[in-house]
Amino acid sequence: MLVLTVLMAVAGLAVMIWVANWPFNTPWEKDLSPEERRINAAHNRRHHRAAARLLSPMLAIVFGLTSVSIVSGPKSDPIAAGTMCLCSVLCVGVFAALIRAGRRRHKSTRR
Repeated sequence: MLVLTVLMAVAGLAVMIWVANWPFNTPWEKDLSPEERRINAAHNRRHHRAAARLLSPMLAIVFGLTSVSIVSGPKSDPIAAGTMCLCSVLCVGVFAALIRAGRRRHKSTRR
């Protein structure tokens, strides 16, 4: 069960990084022209936080539910459940940090 837990955590974080960097580090990258690369790089700089803001709450929920199911299941594994719970807390922390950073950047000049 611990192996499954670690694989799920790594897969979730890998998906978050992959979505934030699309189409770079994919097979479709070699087909891009220099202008398309520049446009995609600018787009990624603007929107990479949005991907993390979207995926981190979903991953936190999945990790939390998995943690509860591991503890309450017939073959309870407290180490795996604790690992999943820690991953859930980390995803919530990443989400909160991104929200806080976004609020600091977009302060209004009018009061």
